[in-house]
Amino acid sequence: MIIDGNTLKSGINENSVNYLAKLIEKHTSMRGKYGKLRNYYIGCHDILNRRKTSEGTANNKLVCNHAKYIVDSTTAYLVGNNVTYKSDEDISALQEAYAEQDISNVDNDLVKSMGIYSAAYELIYANEDSKPISVALDAYNTFVVYDSDVEETPLFGVHYFKKYDVDGNCTGVECMVYDNEFSYRFTGESDNWYAMRLEEQEINYFGGVQIIEYKNNRERQGDFEQLIPLIDAYNVLQSDRVNDKEQFVDAFLFLKGIDIDSEQARKLKEERILLGYDEADAKYLDKVLSESDVEILRKSIKEDIHRFSQVPDLSDESFGGNQSGVAIRYKLLGFEQMVKNKERYFAKSLRRRMKLYINYLSRKGSMANVPVHKVDITFTRCLPVNELEKSEMIRNLNGVVTSKTLLAQLPFVSDPEQEVQELADEATQKLENEIKRVDFYARGGGYGENAGDKDQYIM
Repeated sequence: MIIDGNTLKSGINENSVNYLAKLIEKHTSMRGKYGKLRNYYIGCHDILNRRKTSEGTANNKLVCNHAKYIVDSTTAYLVGNNVTYKSDEDISALQEAYAEQDISNVDNDLVKSMGIYSAAYELIYANEDSKPISVALDAYNTFVVYDSDVEETPLFGVHYFKKYDVDGNCTGVECMVYDNEFSYRFTGESDNWYAMRLEEQEINYFGGVQIIEYKNNRERQGDFEQLIPLIDAYNVLQSDRVNDKEQFVDAFLFLKGIDIDSEQARKLKEERILLGYDEADAKYLDKVLSESDVEILRKSIKEDIHRFSQVPDLSDESFGGNQSGVAIRYKLLGFEQMVKNKERYFAKSLRRRMKLYINYLSRKGSMANVPVHKVDITFTRCLPVNELEKSEMIRNLNGVVTSKTLLAQLPFVSDPEQEVQELADEATQKLENEIKRVDFYARGGGYGENAGDKDQYIM
């Protein structure tokens, strides 16, 4: 949400209630879109609302949830492996703060929300132990307000919600606002945003807006938002296929030259015996529909869903077999390009998170104020790894690049620098053992009265 920053020159205060209420009302207009996107992700598609055309006709409602498949595949591909942070500066306090709260779970929730709603929101606050904590907020009731300047500077973030009793009656409203200097809590006892009052104000020790927005792309669209018509068409086609099969079983029996009453019709249905005459004829009335044509249409719609989402169908037989990593990457090229674009926006917001954490931790004296551009953010794609190819590559590059770089290519090595140090320690230990062994035998060890003392020289 973008506004003219000059309208809030005096900052957030008790006189800002009307302004905040208008912003909240503007944001609630997005709930219709968010609700539909959420429904499609959890499997509540429009096909479920289809009604029978007439009594006695079949009305199966099949939901083929491509929306969930697209979002979950993209999320796992981007952050299935934890995001890592490295720097020549000392950022151990930052890494420890991330590790203590398992920040990877927050990352996963944020990327999933980006894929569904086109945006995600994170609140950073200090807990009772004065440790920085991150939590993912719902896009339904959270937004960030930006200045209308060319940089779109964040002015403040808003998290609002209504309070209900056990009977579902609204007992009041609450709105949390976070700007660069303070956090504010507005409350009201009625279901009216305009009736709020400023209840509490606290100092912001993070040096920036504590709510961070994560955009999915520049157009602010979810991963499957453009594909909803195709998903609906696939659901209708599959549902109608089942309807046709069901109606074929219940097809009308056309009788020619035979008169039967209701009782005879009932017996015919139960006993399935019909007595005819010379001019008599009986046959079922059914629609003639080529199953092969329907299957071609189904495959065409499914291919369009995967083509336009750029998320491949990993169950396709083209992904089977023992293929090389290069071959798999060629097939995932479009998917990789789409995820790479998502990664850029995600990394930009991760740097904002990192800056707030560093500001807070440096104020506490836990670390130096490290510039965020000196910290490398690394994403590792969640793909099957051909260990043989990796080992051959490392063997061929041995002596060409450093051991640290080579070890970083191994997926089971989480800390290449520590691994290099452990290798050096192991080599040193072996050398010391060899020196002891040579010295032991040089002094006549192993023979005569020193024969039993071998263990004290060889570890």
